[in-house]
Amino acid sequence: MFKHIIVPIDGSDFSLQAVDLAASLAKEQGADCTVFTVVDIIPAAALAAATPDLVNAWLKTLEEQAQIAVDTAVGRMRASGVEANAEVAKGYAPDLILEVAARHRGDLIVMGSHGRSGLRRLFLGSVAESVLRSSPVPVLIVRGHEHKAAKAA
Repeated sequence: MFKHIIVPIDGSDFSLQAVDLAASLAKEQGADCTVFTVVDIIPAAALAAATPDLVNAWLKTLEEQAQIAVDTAVGRMRASGVEANAEVAKGYAPDLILEVAARHRGDLIVMGSHGRSGLRRLFLGSVAESVLRSSPVPVLIVRGHEHKAAKAA
């Protein structure tokens, strides 16, 4: 039986599918959830020519957007009757996801996967795969489903 589910999100539709599944599992198991997202600060290094004020303003905007994303996800969970809290951190996503899981004594991680393969995965990496390989607790990867029928209409 799970007591605390960690739900890392990236704001994509795939991660929202993971939020909904985690909420269902949490409700069924009587578990609490922590919805978590990471602000990746590495792209800030690409702004080497920018002023520190511009970089700080950009990072502040990213943090605000991240907070809105986790607050929205927590709202979805609470609307379905699940107790949840939100966290935002800056850094390297796989490491921070595992840190949050350890700090909250999470016993399950539920996260979405973009389903990248081939060269895209080689160059972009896979946060889900990295977490899966390193996690001491079970990881449920929710494979994203695009709504192709809606696009065809």
